[in-house]
Amino acid sequence: MKFENLFHIMLIIFLTFYGCGQNEKKNDPETGMLIRLTADSTAVELYNIPGYVVEEFLADSLNESLWTNFFAVYEETSDPELRDLQPALEGSYEIRDRRVQFYPAGGFRKGILYFARCYTKNLLQQPQDLISSRKLFSSEGFIEFKFRIAHGRKP
Repeated sequence: MKFENLFHIMLIIFLTFYGCGQNEKKNDPETGMLIRLTADSTAVELYNIPGYVVEEFLADSLNESLWTNFFAVYEETSDPELRDLQPALEGSYEIRDRRVQFYPAGGFRKGILYFARCYTKNLLQQPQDLISSRKLFSSEGFIEFKFRIAHGRKP
């Protein structure tokens, strides 16, 4: 009976240490790019963009429809089936350092839930990585950031 109790105690200790040692899986893509709201809450920015991608952006002038295929901000909807069908917010894009900033045309409204998406995972890999993996698209090919503006312009 004592041996059985000792076994259970050791099992509990082992599981506790094992659980504490697990690292939480991050949702950021392999490239390390992340999305955040700017400090003044007037824009959403994508940062830690690989240098070669920034160089491509600077070499080509992208119109708004091309930008939304890469990085777009949407107003959240209550119907999950309509979430992926709604149009992106209109606005302007700026490239600064290794960041892309999106400024909505009418500003963000107070109390509204938004989400930003960057379709990046496989599109921003180096060409040799795409060839070796033989996967061009993935259902997990984007990163997403949800946010609500606590202060801002009134509707």
